[in-house]
Amino acid sequence: MRIHRRFLVILNLILLSILIFLSLKKPSLKSKLIDYCTKNKIIPKEKFYLNMVYIPELKILYCDIPKAASTNLRRLIYVYLNQSNTFQNLDRTKIWIDYKDFFNKYYLTNHSELIYQNNILFKFLLVRHPFRRIYSVYNDKFVNNHVEDLLFGWKKLEENILLEMKKNETLLSLRRFDIQLDFRTFLLYIIHSIRNKQPINSHWERMVNRCAFCLIDYDWIGKIENFKEDQKILLKKLNQKSLQFPSKELDQQEEKQILLNDLQLIQLFRDTIQNDQDFQVLIDYYKPDFQAFDYTLPNL
Repeated sequence: MRIHRRFLVILNLILLSILIFLSLKKPSLKSKLIDYCTKNKIIPKEKFYLNMVYIPELKILYCDIPKAASTNLRRLIYVYLNQSNTFQNLDRTKIWIDYKDFFNKYYLTNHSELIYQNNILFKFLLVRHPFRRIYSVYNDKFVNNHVEDLLFGWKKLEENILLEMKKNETLLSLRRFDIQLDFRTFLLYIIHSIRNKQPINSHWERMVNRCAFCLIDYDWIGKIENFKEDQKILLKKLNQKSLQFPSKELDQQEEKQILLNDLQLIQLFRDTIQNDQDFQVLIDYYKPDFQAFDYTLPNL
């Protein structure tokens, strides 16, 4: 009788432990993504396949998202395919300009169901907090003023944004007085583009439209915010144990971004925009990214 009672106590403890574990266990990002797709109608960008990188040698297919480790991912792939073990001398100019043809041949040029549904391929993408992508591109392209920015056309884009948003300025006055693009003007430009249905630059375009994630069954989705752990999964899938994921420090930066947590970042955006209606436009536009990839949606 005593043994039977003890057995029941142990059994109850085991069952309780299982219930607690299940209640604490969070669904994976992929499962949340599937759930989001079933509840929402997301239409991918018409030529989204132009963002898809298919590398048969590595048996991988991934969606290229600017400001989500895209440069370092290219470094990793280049080193892997060239059987090297160093990232030295692989600055952004080499990766995006000198080796442009090397990478361009891997981008899809047409819609291919056969590739999307290929179960042998490891299909993945790396995502990032929507506002963090915006904050990163502003600091990277308009604050640090890299020498190669002229080659990439960022200086010209900066002038175009300033001319669009500051009607009293001319190209001559911008250059004569060395007027720089401030963060508020940059955010208001994005909001202006959203309101007027103007083309959105790929560096701050919505990820959901760019990568057709409701059409393609991605095997794995990594977050830049969790990349210290997520990179281990990616390197393992790429069969690469001798390399670590390249460091962003390979790109010289004159000024470091201020490290902010998500709440601080959202507050920075709100304080910088200075208008609740404008801020709401930004939230509404990026809402699918926040929800699909499990980021906390800002509230007014």
